Amino acid sequence: MSPKLRDLLVALPARQLNLVVGGAIVIALLLAWTLALRAPLATYRQHKAVLAALEAAGTATPSAAPLSASAAAITPAPTPPEPLALIAAVSHSAAASDVAVLSAAQGAQRTVGGVRLLTVEIVASARYTALLDWIAAIERQQPTVGIHRLTVEAADDTDDRAITLQLVIHDTGTPPP
Repeated sequence: MSPKLRDLLVALPARQLNLVVGGAIVIALLLAWTLALRAPLATYRQHKAVLAALEAAGTATPSAAPLSASAAAITPAPTPPEPLALIAAVSHSAAASDVAVLSAAQGAQRTVGGVRLLTVEIVASARYTALLDWIAAIERQQPTVGIHRLTVEAADDTDDRAITLQLVIHDTGTPPP
């Protein structure tokens, strides 16, 4: 605080000083109310009223509220393929990408956190760029399938690469259509 302001405040009588300090506090509280507290409190009251209406209707979850346009546009999750269907689809996309599938086998099945994981192991061979295109096609065409393990080895006598690909089908238990 500057010495001039301090001298000015000291020169004021106690009653006037109390009025100035009280006025400054009231102005600060009004600014805090207007700028920081009014909107969140109004939103809180609105949510409280919606919750009370839902409880009065017999349900306390907002899922009973009508769906908005964006929520109605959400598509359901795709149905995961069966392991043999996945092997057929992957083999078909391999042929389209000039990739030679040497072997394909169904692997282990396990459940993690309520999601059933089915593994499929595929061994293939092709040029590196063809393998990249093939893997991109698998990821694009099979949204419920993920790559768990990928091993790429160079062939000694050709430009081809040998690949071992372990795919995992994520099945959340959605019933088939």
